[in-house]
Amino acid sequence: MILHPSPHVHATRAHWDSATRHFLLDASDIGPLGRVYDNACDVGLTLVSQYGGRGQVVMVVNHEQRDGDGDLLYQDLVPADGRSRDFGVRIYND
Repeated sequence: MILHPSPHVHATRAHWDSATRHFLLDASDIGPLGRVYDNACDVGLTLVSQYGGRGQVVMVVNHEQRDGDGDLLYQDLVPADGRSRDFGVRIYND
């Protein structure tokens, strides 16, 4: 089962990058990610639509980019429901 993890991030708090089709966030602005599935330890967040009637999308981490020293640069998140959507969330480790 998909949970609705905290943080709940309103899309207007993120910067939209139309070239990459990602909502961009800084980790320090949202806090720790929450558990997405009741039977696994995957983490993510709940993205709240900026348009009133469109609801929420649970996003799960599917990629981490690290530098040569192993320090986290950013995480990419995709919709947890597995449906193909043409957007994502990128969280920069600031």
